[in-house]
Amino acid sequence: MPRAILNNGVIYPIEQLPADWKDGMELRVEEAREDTPEEIDRWHQELEALCAQNDPEDDRRLQEALDKSKALAKAQMRKEMGLP
Repeated sequence: MPRAILNNGVIYPIEQLPADWKDGMELRVEEAREDTPEEIDRWHQELEALCAQNDPEDDRRLQEALDKSKALAKAQMRKEMGLP
């Protein structure tokens, strides 16, 4: 959801609007507010519960892919810098 500010009764976007939004389209605008510590704790508990459901094999494959990607990027940078 793009962020915006209210100035003299007019709402001005401060981020790029989605390309599929058209003039005259009705939007819902809500006040931005900080999450309370309780909301953050609840969100964290939900995240922990979801993570606990992860398949360890999926986690292993993801880590392997990330490690490979990092090694390739490092090798490419060394090559571009003329290092062995």
